[in-house]
Amino acid sequence: MEAQLEYRELSKLYHAHASTSRDSDLLAELHVRLHSESTFRTGYIAGNDELFLAMPREITLLSEKILRTERKVSLRMQNMPGIAGGAILRGLVLDEIVSSNEIEGVRSTKREIKDALNAMDSEDSAQRRFKELTMLYMSILDQTAKLPEEPADIRAIYDQVMNGELSRNDTPDGTLFRAHGVDIYNRVKVVHKGLEPEKKIYEAMAAMLAIAQSEEIPALYGAIVSHYLFEYAHPFYDGNGRTGRYLLALYLSIPLSMATSLSLSRTIAEHKDVYYNAFSIAQDPLNHGELTHFTYQLLGLISDAQIDILNRLETAQRSYGRLTEALDRINSDLKLNAKKSSAVFMLMQYETFGFLGDAPLAEIARHLDIGQQMTRKYLSDLERIGVVCRARRRNPVTFMLTESFKQEYGIKVPEWRIPAGQHLA
Repeated sequence: MEAQLEYRELSKLYHAHASTSRDSDLLAELHVRLHSESTFRTGYIAGNDELFLAMPREITLLSEKILRTERKVSLRMQNMPGIAGGAILRGLVLDEIVSSNEIEGVRSTKREIKDALNAMDSEDSAQRRFKELTMLYMSILDQTAKLPEEPADIRAIYDQVMNGELSRNDTPDGTLFRAHGVDIYNRVKVVHKGLEPEKKIYEAMAAMLAIAQSEEIPALYGAIVSHYLFEYAHPFYDGNGRTGRYLLALYLSIPLSMATSLSLSRTIAEHKDVYYNAFSIAQDPLNHGELTHFTYQLLGLISDAQIDILNRLETAQRSYGRLTEALDRINSDLKLNAKKSSAVFMLMQYETFGFLGDAPLAEIARHLDIGQQMTRKYLSDLERIGVVCRARRRNPVTFMLTESFKQEYGIKVPEWRIPAGQHLA
């Protein structure tokens, strides 16, 4: 994380001020901040205060650092060959969903998410867990995701995020959102009360959409401020965090790269204390709706996510070179034809770049640009000589490299992640 802001919270100024005039002094400072020419005002009143974002120098510098780093991320992604780059990005989707679930205490595995992803491409009619959620994240990656335009669209997104995960008691019972109040607890007390009645939730969601898409605030800040407002409103009984982080990733994909926008939940999962503390600061009544420190903390988490991505891509580039050398040895040893060699190299990259190694028959066929029947024949030949095996035998059939083959040619997932906290202050 970046160093703390020298720009102090209003609440800290208040508590440091011992005079009898501290209430009036606090309101005077609030007026200065709220009416500064550089301040972004939202027009939304939370409680008794308008949400606003001031622009101290640290936020400007950190924002510029993030945008500079984005150029490095984009350049490294562009330099990754097609299959490797695609495998890395889809591997990020797996990580993002698992991490977002983990933050809420929902257990999921990369295998579950990968199976849901494979099911999207198959004729499998079975209802796979997290399939709808996976489709949402893949739509960000494929650039087919639609931005919500009205509160009803948020409910539609929520239904996809929570498909098959809701208990009957947690199903929204209002027209779009919850009809009754909800309290958010830490371990010992209520830390926040969601908005009620539903009319107020609806108004907050409309304001959130307006902020996220406003041309009067930079898109990076709009994504962060709208994320706060979504969680502040807490429109549902369950699943607010997962839905809010999906929307955050969606809106961040506008100013930032896919790689960065699909990496934030993992960083949040590792630093939940920072994430939740940012909300606590913003919700302190003495801070009067100021989101400056909240925004700074979220920008810090984005910056940390970028460090991880750059490290992953640097490691991937080195690994790709080793894979091409291994492929030369494989072709020399096994005398594979071009199609078989291409299929093997595809699976080598899936194994190495975080995508769990297996691929559906249909996906391999598309890569080889031939029919599934001929692809199946080539894969059967590779099965007979111990190169590939079936990871799944139905719905859909998927293939992966055998353990013995991977060991013989040194094919493995590289260690790319910086251990939690190593690059954080």
